Order: sequence, then structure tokens, then C-alpha cells
Amino acid sequence: MDIKSPKVFETSDKAHADLFNDMVKVLLENDSGLLDQIIEHIGDTQPHASAAEKKKWNESQLYKITADDGKYLISVPADKNIFDAIKDKGTCTFIASPGVEDSPAPSNAYLRGIQTVGQDNIGTGFAVDTSGNAYYFYYNSSHISITWTQLPTAAEKDKWNSGQLYQLTQDSGTRKLITDGTDLLTLSPGFYYGINNRLLNNPDPSDTGWFNYDVSESGSGRKMIIAVASFKNTMWFGTVHTNGDFKGWRRIITDADAKLNWKFPTIRNGWKTYKSEVNNDYRVRVAKDALGIVHVTGAIAGGTLGEVPAFTLPEGCEPPFPLYNVGIASSTGGFKGPQFSRQYIATDGRFCIQDTSSNTEFIVVNCMFKAKE
Repeated sequence: MDIKSPKVFETSDKAHADLFNDMVKVLLENDSGLLDQIIEHIGDTQPHASAAEKKKWNESQLYKITADDGKYLISVPADKNIFDAIKDKGTCTFIASPGVEDSPAPSNAYLRGIQTVGQDNIGTGFAVDTSGNAYYFYYNSSHISITWTQLPTAAEKDKWNSGQLYQLTQDSGTRKLITDGTDLLTLSPGFYYGINNRLLNNPDPSDTGWFNYDVSESGSGRKMIIAVASFKNTMWFGTVHTNGDFKGWRRIITDADAKLNWKFPTIRNGWKTYKSEVNNDYRVRVAKDALGIVHVTGAIAGGTLGEVPAFTLPEGCEPPFPLYNVGIASSTGGFKGPQFSRQYIATDGRFCIQDTSSNTEFIVVNCMFKAKE
């Protein structure tokens, strides 16, 4: 665009003509300057803002999340608390000095964080202290403080990943109750309790009490079950082999089981307890130990020989088959030397003195045998 120069104004009044021409000259100089700027602007290769871009800028969010230099927006000193400083703010960054009362960080550590919810008195966020601990937090409008939760470290996460997740007990840590009719051999590893005789494959069908059961598995179907009678204080164990074969229950014998509970059967058919000059206790006594071995000891005198019983063994002490036993007898009235008696023990528990080589003044009964199952 060319700027045309106007003709010089001429008049007989030279003073007014010069004044007007000077004004026109200034206008021409200004127009020339504006033209130069327009030409320079047209030649600028940098893109110019469009109307859409200007609209986007005009509608943009002007709220500041950080300070002008990009650092934290809110600083919480040691004598203040984080909750009061950020509860009425939207999204913002903050720093809390060591010792701030509601900071989850150690007392000597700074805490830096960001709040990510833009509602008054409602907030969530994330923070990291200078000791390397990370936290997330939240609070609602009805809360009077912030709830902090520390995030796990890599070491803690790896520990959980390699931890055992199978539940052996109930959530409270107590044993699981076994439903009546359950087969003990089908239980998964864990700790259980139940009424023994109401369960299948139990260790003692005669025991109607409560039992505790510990079940463990070694892989490939191998399983071991430990059963404890809580009232009787007795214990069994049983194993299941890889092919599902149950090896049966085995009772664990303790020192308490070694103690014998002696019983004194009634002597009859003319027999009586032998009385010695030194007044020893020769009463006939019978006991069965924990392995089922029956112990019989004592001395009797003066009764009827033959198939009639001198006494009868207590229930549960009967032999599985008829037994004969040889006992020492008195030598009074016979030749010098030890004398003997032949004794018969029937499967119904009858203990008979069938015969003697001397007399019936002194007959020793002393034997042991396995009781029938």
C-alpha cells in the first residue's frame, strides 16, 4: 500500500497555511509508521491466536494449585494442624513442618502432599514424608480430623505376596466347628472341634465328648490328623497315605497311662486271702495297663479245686482264649521243695485253681496276659 502525499495548501495567509501543512505532515508520518508495523506483522511467521484459542483461554481455570514458583501452596507450621489448613480448600499442595500434631510422619520429618478433592470440608489426597513413608488420607464433612493410612513399602508387599493365605481357623482365631456326620478323613488342613461319636471315622466311638482335631497335609494326598479328647485328656493320631488309604488311629501313651488302677475281685467258693506271719497284703488284685496287658497277683488259701472259680476277673480283663497258668503252692504236708498249682483262666473271666501238687494252704496267683479286644 502506497501512501499518497497531498498537495501543499497555499494561501495569502502564510502563517495559517504553514500551520495546516505542518499538521498534515505529522499525520503522514504517523500513517507511514503504522504502515511499517502492519507490514512487519504480516511478515511474522509465528502463528497467531485464533478465536477458538482465545475462547479456551478466557474459559480456563485460574485457581492456583501451587505457588507462583511451582512450590507448595500451603505451609503448615508446627503449632498448627493440617486439617484446619486444607479443609476449606480445593485441590492444593501443602507442606507440614516436623511436629505438626495431626501429621502421620515421624516427629523429625517434613510431610509434603496434595489434596485432590475440590469440595469444602471433604478431602482426599496423598503425601510423602522426608523419611520415605507414603500415606493416603481422607475426611468427610462430618469429620473433625484427617484419617491417615500408611501405604505399604515394597518389602511389606513382597512379604504379603509370599505369605500363607490359607485360613486355618475362623476369623477370630478359634477352631472351626465340624458339622455332625462329617467324615474326619475329608477335612482340609486346619484346626477343628466337634462331638467325637457324631463324626465318621472317629478315633473312639465310645467317647461322646468334645474333641479337638488338627489336620495337616504334606502334599500328594498325604494327611495326618491329631485328635485330642478335651475331657479325658487323651490323644490319638491317624494318617492317610497317598492312595487315600487310612492307616487307622493310634493312641499316644503317656506316663499317666503307665499307672495301674488295681481292682480287687471277690474271693469265693471257700477261698480266702492268704495270711502270713509277717502280715503282708496278699489280696488278689487285677489291673489292665494302657497296652491292654492284664496283671494278676496275690495269694489265696483253703478253697475248692476244680472248675469252680476262686474269683472272676473284672470286665474288660478277660483273655481272648482259655489260658493255663502254673502257680507256686505251699510245701506243707508234702515232700521238701517247691510245690505248684495248675490254674485255668476262662474267656468269661473265671479264674479256677484246678489242681495242686501239695495242698491249698498257700496258692500264688501271679500272671500277665493280653486282654481280648
